[in-house]
Amino acid sequence: MIKPLLLITLGLGLASPLHSATPGTVRFVDGVEIDAEILFVHPHAKVLIVRSPSHAIAQSLPLAEIASVTQDGKTTSYSAPRSLTEEEKITREKNSLGGNDVGAGQLGHYAKETWDKAPLIVWAKPGESGDAMVAASWLDESGQPLQESPWKSSDAPKDKKKPELATLAFGGDVLLPAADTPYKAIQSGNRDRLEAAAIRHLTVENNAAYNVRYTILGNLWMKRGSSIGDKTQTGGLGGDSLDKNRFARFSNNDSKLEPAWAYAEEISHWVYIDGGDNGSLEIIGTSGGAGDRLTHRRGTLIMSEDSYIGNGPRGSFFSQEGTTTILLDGARLGCASPLVADSRATYGIGGTLMFGTPERPLKKDLRFEGVYFDEAKINPDAVPNQRTSGASFVLGMTGQMKVHSSDPAKARVIFCPRSKNLPVLQYSVPKEAMQFCKRGPDKGILPPDPELWTAPGIPQTIAAVFRGATKFDGVMFEGFGKGTIIVNGSERKAWKNVFFGENAAEPDELFRNP
Repeated sequence: MIKPLLLITLGLGLASPLHSATPGTVRFVDGVEIDAEILFVHPHAKVLIVRSPSHAIAQSLPLAEIASVTQDGKTTSYSAPRSLTEEEKITREKNSLGGNDVGAGQLGHYAKETWDKAPLIVWAKPGESGDAMVAASWLDESGQPLQESPWKSSDAPKDKKKPELATLAFGGDVLLPAADTPYKAIQSGNRDRLEAAAIRHLTVENNAAYNVRYTILGNLWMKRGSSIGDKTQTGGLGGDSLDKNRFARFSNNDSKLEPAWAYAEEISHWVYIDGGDNGSLEIIGTSGGAGDRLTHRRGTLIMSEDSYIGNGPRGSFFSQEGTTTILLDGARLGCASPLVADSRATYGIGGTLMFGTPERPLKKDLRFEGVYFDEAKINPDAVPNQRTSGASFVLGMTGQMKVHSSDPAKARVIFCPRSKNLPVLQYSVPKEAMQFCKRGPDKGILPPDPELWTAPGIPQTIAAVFRGATKFDGVMFEGFGKGTIIVNGSERKAWKNVFFGENAAEPDELFRNP
């Protein structure tokens, strides 16, 4: 039985006299409890600032949903027990209660990671936009106004095109709490000339926007209703020498258009993923990713079940040599469009690409979708890079693809085209066919008219160049044309459980040697 609670009305303006930065328990109004490091009640917002016990992430919790907080044997009460509203239930389910919670669809290596205690800065006035580079915009982890700017000059080499070589650095975590009114933490200046600012963990919550050229060395949590990276040239996820297991949790995609992943918001113009030589980053949820290039530089990238991170139509998802990229059931990568500019590939794989793992094999078909490609522009010698071209799928000489399936006859990797019902950017089609592309009120881009796909110059098949190792056991090819799969004959002979969907040629005619 829950005892009656003494309700406390907080006058905003002074930080709550909680015992700052000590372990405690937060009990929500519906009876759910979590352990946390209790920091302070925000002086300008009706939220409690907490940090996970492992220092993996910070967040704010609305006082209206908190029944009590217990720390050092003392209980402070806030709101009476009740059921959550439908909106509160949706938000909790979408956000999760803790950023490092592990759901059924995640590998969850990040949950076992511990982090050193580090400083935390919290936006001083949620609901009011301001200059993110000045002290007055921030509170410290005790709820007091910051006395000096947190951004210091970095010792890293100065290279503005490499976000891991940030020219500014703050050796701690950043939190933009939820607010009733939208607000922005702004780094002023020209997008191409902004200094990259390195931090450890970042949490951005409802109605908050972190518009800073960022390098996030630790964990990222974008809660429902948040955004980052607007008008920034690059964004970095990872990038230091620590071999840590990180997460990037995207709970912010609330697109009303279907499929939602095709309309997900971008997080910067270019995005670089760097897990360190032996570290990892797990993507949880749906993100538009890069507006242009998405590059996996080091370590292991894990795409959790039904997750997605994309990029724009002028670049490819590019994994460098030595990296490992893992796609679990239902995961997706790369540009969402079925047509892209300049004969770009959807994927340029220089490292290892794994579909499932030995411990977590595919349990159902996984659609690995590429852009339609002009057969006359296929390049058998295509090389993966940030602007990969030459085919829809390009596996470089240093790369390899592996399929781990629970049943290779039923849980297959299906190499196939993106749906023709997805949005197409106007400049990715011939000028004479632009009349069949249209713009809408939401993200501005909508699926083209069906007539586009009968217009001259629009490709009707996809293409693949496999120059590296292909350990295929449970694959299907669909949407290819005559001679549009380039692979060494000896490599192909080792494949097992190979299936063919609807193609523009007979199965044996689809293949040709390099």
